[in-house]
Amino acid sequence: MDSKVSFQKKEIMEEFQVKTFQPQYAKAFYELNKNWIEEYWELEQSDLNDLLNPIKSVIEKGGEIFFILHKEVIIGTAAMIPLDNRIMELAKMTIHVNYRGLGLSKILLSQCISYAKNEKMKEIFLISNSKLKAARNLYDIFNFKEVPLDSKKYLRGDYKMLLKVED
Repeated sequence: MDSKVSFQKKEIMEEFQVKTFQPQYAKAFYELNKNWIEEYWELEQSDLNDLLNPIKSVIEKGGEIFFILHKEVIIGTAAMIPLDNRIMELAKMTIHVNYRGLGLSKILLSQCISYAKNEKMKEIFLISNSKLKAARNLYDIFNFKEVPLDSKKYLRGDYKMLLKVED
């Protein structure tokens, strides 16, 4: 990495914050996710249910949505949606295209894992698609393990991964 890129990366890392859901962030949650999904697919009904109603679909269920802000602009997001039996779904994780490759997704995923542990969850699962190579690399780095896909929540989903977080 040349020094200019290194400097830019360091500058960005110093100027971002991770924040939890606030109602005024709902539009950014929708827009960021709509944009990345539509890079490859069309929005599905399950996407719309989560994205248009984040309070009902995530927050009121006892979950959380995390946001990364850079100079007060939301540039990334991820949702943690609790299900039965102390299991959480990691969903709607994205970083704005102009900020990808800076390690921000690692920070966001670390925050999500810490949240699950604090909430006394035993595992986190996610459903993804093999076209998303950078996402798969991220999940592998964090020791998610591929398990049989037993969900039809997303038509585009072609694999499921699981991370045990219980001590």
